[in-house]
Amino acid sequence: MKRILLAVHVITLAFAFALTTFVLEAGVKAGKPASDVAVTTTIDGLGLDTLPTLRIQSDQLGAYPNSSSLKSILQGPLGDWELDTLGYNSSPQRKVLIDFRNPVTGTGPNGGAPAAPFASGLVRARFIAKCSQYGTDMRNMQPNNFYPCPLAIAFDDPSGVRYRLTMHANHFPEVNLMQVTCVTTASKCNQWLMEPSVTQLDGERKNVTKLLKVATKPNQPDQDMGDFYMSFTIRITNP
Repeated sequence: MKRILLAVHVITLAFAFALTTFVLEAGVKAGKPASDVAVTTTIDGLGLDTLPTLRIQSDQLGAYPNSSSLKSILQGPLGDWELDTLGYNSSPQRKVLIDFRNPVTGTGPNGGAPAAPFASGLVRARFIAKCSQYGTDMRNMQPNNFYPCPLAIAFDDPSGVRYRLTMHANHFPEVNLMQVTCVTTASKCNQWLMEPSVTQLDGERKNVTKLLKVATKPNQPDQDMGDFYMSFTIRITNP
C-alpha cells in the first residue's frame, strides 16, 4: 500500500512540474516583446545652397539601410523610428548635413543670438522620432493621414561636444512637431514621409527647433543655445 501511495505521489509531482513548466513557457512566449523592424532611410537634399532649401540633408552617399555600420529601424516595443550613425565607428562612417544658418532671432542665451557649434557641417547623428508619445505606433498608421510626432537629433561637434536638436512641443512650447504621413498604397503601412508641420511667415515650410548643449555631469541641465529653423524631407521604407 505504501508503495502505491508513493508511486501516486511521484506521478502527481511529475504532473505538477510539467504543468508549471508549460505555463511558464507559454507565459514567456506570450510576453515576448516585438522585434525591431529594419527599414531604409532616405534623407533628401542636393547639398548646401541648393533648392529646395533643406537644413537637414544626407551626406550625398545614398540611402541609409540598416547594417553593421548604422542602425535604421522601427523599434520593436513602440514602433518609433531610429536612425543612428553616432554610435558606430565602423567604415564607412555615414553622416548627415546640418545647417544652422537660419536662426530664430533673439532666442539665444540671455535673449541674444542663437549659438550654434558651426554654421553647417557633416556630423554623425542619432535621430529618434517618438510618435509613441502621441499615442501612435508607426507600423499602425493609416494611409494618407497626418500624424504629429516629436523628433530629436543628437550629434557631436568636431571637438566631441554633444548637442541635441529637439522638436518636442511638450518640453519647449515654441518649437514645432514634425509631420509623419503613411504614403503606402498597401493594406499595411510600409512607407513613411517625415516633413516640417509648419509653413512660416516667409513662405518656407520649416520647423522651429531647439538646440541644446548636452550636460556632461549628472544633475546638470542641458544648456539652451537658442532656436533654429529646420527644413527636411525624410523618407522611410520597409524593407
